[in-house]
Amino acid sequence: MMTLDRKYRDELLIALRAHEISGERVGEVLAEVEAHVVETGENPVEAFGQPRAYATQVAAQLDRNTGKRSTSDIVVSGLVMAVLVLLGSSWLLDGLSEAGPVVPYTLKDLVALPTLVVLCVAAALLLVRGLAVQTGNAIYLGAAAGALVLMIVSQPVIGWTVDDVTPLFEMPRWLAIGLGAVLLAGSIAMLVHAIRRGRVVYPKAR
Repeated sequence: MMTLDRKYRDELLIALRAHEISGERVGEVLAEVEAHVVETGENPVEAFGQPRAYATQVAAQLDRNTGKRSTSDIVVSGLVMAVLVLLGSSWLLDGLSEAGPVVPYTLKDLVALPTLVVLCVAAALLLVRGLAVQTGNAIYLGAAAGALVLMIVSQPVIGWTVDDVTPLFEMPRWLAIGLGAVLLAGSIAMLVHAIRRGRVVYPKAR
């Protein structure tokens, strides 16, 4: 009895994940491919094509109701996650490290963090897109690497060129700690939800 080649299965799994297909639907697709190979003995490449090409074909047939997240969903959730993590960790650390009753924020603080968020999200989206497309993926992967470089370089450049002395506003230390903790808790909740959604569930396991 022929079984599905592990290499093909793993590549198909990664390709399906790159299209943000739910773990439940990924499990169904893998089960269908495995069952076909076992029943017919046919080579999976001959039956379904290369893993990335087949994943693209599957993704094209899905929508939000059948297991695939829309581009807007991915963009919004990625942006929200980045904002929660970066703002939450920044405020929490500021509150914990500040000796006085208030945490001062300068123009540099207001410029550096949003820049970090935007470039981080851009790099992540470009990376996902580069893993998903069949042709031209090197352009997306190169752009993702460029966004990461800009993200790293932007911070010291902003530090050199933007005022980091004059406070624009002050936040009570307790508020910075509280907001930071709440935002980080929200990011953890989103991560847990994403992990549950992405967990591969075979039809026979339900």
